[in-house]
Amino acid sequence: MDAKKWMLAISCLIFAVLNGSGVRAEAPQSACISCHKVLGGTLAMPVTNWQHSVHHLEKVGCDRCHGGDATVQVGNVFTLTGQQFAAIKAASMSQAKGFLGKPSGQVMFDVCSRCHAPMVAMYTQSIMGKAYLQNKGGPSCTRCHNAHNNVMPAVPKVCMQCHKDTSGFTEINPMDVTPATITQLSRIRVRLAGQTIEGARPAVAPGFTGGLHAYEVGLMAFGGILVLFLICYAVYVILEKEK
Repeated sequence: MDAKKWMLAISCLIFAVLNGSGVRAEAPQSACISCHKVLGGTLAMPVTNWQHSVHHLEKVGCDRCHGGDATVQVGNVFTLTGQQFAAIKAASMSQAKGFLGKPSGQVMFDVCSRCHAPMVAMYTQSIMGKAYLQNKGGPSCTRCHNAHNNVMPAVPKVCMQCHKDTSGFTEINPMDVTPATITQLSRIRVRLAGQTIEGARPAVAPGFTGGLHAYEVGLMAFGGILVLFLICYAVYVILEKEK
């Protein structure tokens, strides 16, 4: 083989390696994604949201949270008969393969604990976590973090779904709300209210960085009167000596 043919062969080999052509086959798509995309509408929305989530970046697939068998071979969905589609659906959503559907209650906590055990354990013992498990209105994991497009919630904006007054929420741990946290929050709100009042009080005179309390104004007035009295007394003494 002459030099030109060697160069051509080497170039083709390099191109194939860089592009993965002929070296590795593309990984088969999850059965969940294949079917849900075709179903469209609200059934396709979870896939669309998931593809923009941190779970997608970390390669956490549908079956990690919903169970079932995502490795079922689907093939060309558009050529499947109704019977074939039903068979694939039954195989991928098999309870024997641990299919959970939409996790809720303690099952949701158990699922999330697979990756987030410390935070879930903390939340389970919190006031809000207990309220959720007891069906008393507490928020679930997905209420604040979203079910498929998982994000770190923006506190206190996300808290406004349930709370009208979110003042002080940025200074507490929303995953660990206990009776002690309620007391802490009350103190924070008193401090914030005081700061609001301080900011609203007009300055006594230009140049003052903030307003003064009533007793501070009284002390300043008393001091001014005392200084004026001393000046008057000094003038009186001087005038008496000149007589």
